[in-house]
Amino acid sequence: MNQEGIFVATLTQQEFLISPEQKHFLENYKQLGFTDQSSIVREALNRLIKEFKIKQRKSQMAQKAWELLSDYTTDRELTTFTDLDGEEFL
Repeated sequence: MNQEGIFVATLTQQEFLISPEQKHFLENYKQLGFTDQSSIVREALNRLIKEFKIKQRKSQMAQKAWELLSDYTTDRELTTFTDLDGEEFL
């Protein structure tokens, strides 16, 4: 925790190469509302991680749907209401 009582994650230092355009973008961190260049990189990585997790979950759900497709087309307990598909409710 810091002096204000807020939990601060342990950070590690990392060195990597970036393009001139990326460098220029990072140099404008204050105009973008960030406290430092590292905070931009952390925010970008957090968003990318979240995006990958969503894509992974969607892929897993699609895979499970394909695995269960035969059950939903042949199992009488699961196809009982299939005859109602497309009928008006009102």
